[in-house]
Amino acid sequence: MVICGGGVASLETLLALRAHLKVGVEVHVVAPNRRFVYQPLAVAAPFDLAETHLLDLAEIVSDRGAQLHVDTLAGVDAENRRVRLAGDAELPYDVLVVAVGAQRRDWLDGALHFGGAASVGAFRALLERLENGSDRLVSFVNPAGATWSLPLYELALLTASRVADRGIIGVGLTLVTPEADPLEVFGPAASRMLHDVLADRGIALRVNTLAERIHDGKLYLQPPGVLEADQVVTLARLAGPAVPGLPCDADGFISVDRHSRVEGLEGVYAAGDGTSFSVKQGGIAAQQADAAAEDIAAQFGAPVTPAPCTPTLRGMLLTGIAPTYLRAGIAATGGESFVMAANPLWWPPSKIAARYLAPYLAGHNALTRDQALEDRSPLARNAARLGEAHEQARELALVFAERDASERHFRSALEWLEVIERLDGVLPPGYLHKRTEWQDGERRSRS
Repeated sequence: MVICGGGVASLETLLALRAHLKVGVEVHVVAPNRRFVYQPLAVAAPFDLAETHLLDLAEIVSDRGAQLHVDTLAGVDAENRRVRLAGDAELPYDVLVVAVGAQRRDWLDGALHFGGAASVGAFRALLERLENGSDRLVSFVNPAGATWSLPLYELALLTASRVADRGIIGVGLTLVTPEADPLEVFGPAASRMLHDVLADRGIALRVNTLAERIHDGKLYLQPPGVLEADQVVTLARLAGPAVPGLPCDADGFISVDRHSRVEGLEGVYAAGDGTSFSVKQGGIAAQQADAAAEDIAAQFGAPVTPAPCTPTLRGMLLTGIAPTYLRAGIAATGGESFVMAANPLWWPPSKIAARYLAPYLAGHNALTRDQALEDRSPLARNAARLGEAHEQARELALVFAERDASERHFRSALEWLEVIERLDGVLPPGYLHKRTEWQDGERRSRS
């Protein structure tokens, strides 16, 4: 078996396959990267609320009995069941999973295109300009066709919180989106909540609006309009990988069925942003990978009944105060269902809700399939009481962390910070630096 890709869909496929088939299948992973970058927390990194986690890809692959090839997929010879790599090597396969992601393209000249960890430094520089007064007006622009705009809303909200916390006056923030309502993919309740939160933070909202160009400190819009802007922040547009030898649509995305099988090719699967599924998000990529792994495992004789992918969108929205948890069934799968809550709606409550990858990264390798990615409903519970308990747990964890650090029990203090990260996704302001200090103290104590 060959898995191509070094991101969420690739690792979820590997972990899911090994959960069903621990032996009997030789697995090769082809990835251009040596480190797995956990991208969702990159939006919090410029604000010193979280670190962008970098994990050794070879270690994860080896841990699951697979072999890593640091190379790039160049093409697929489906007739002879071989993949061609950019380094001129070829690998045979019985089963192939293509999880190479999408191509990210800058589209608005003059804008800061936030693309995750690589953009943290540029966004930090923007925050510094806001603090020293050289920039005052910032527009956050959602590109046309974007189906996963949550990071842009997080950047706007976290920026507003930073401006308020630092007492910076005269800053104007605007969010421009082609959506009829903010984060409309999560339903009307989430949109109403965001309307209120954006207004409370002083962020102007322009819906049903596209950005066309930036010129001479002005952002030109469609329908016709102009915004003064010292800086424009946007997300990249996505294009498909257009892998030679694989069928794809006009934009290069790979067409798959609900079991993630590539249409028209035997033994070939695809998962993640490179597929033609409309929503490009890590949790959806993981669900596609799970469907592929089950179908593959069943073919190899595992006692599993392959379930089709019925996408559920899960999002943890970082607001600068406490996170909001959002869950939505995708309408194309037979109806709409929307849930919004202040307490976690799934477990572990990670940014990327992945059945196998989330507990693996959290260090809970012993979780069973039923325990991992367990959805939780707030409807039959006292939401106010849960919210209060959540706040109390956060405050207690901070108290215990500070106490343990003052007594030089740094390992315990760091574990309390891990509890807070699992509750809120990020650390409170100032605690990222404290964690670094406590890690240094813990290393010194061991030596």
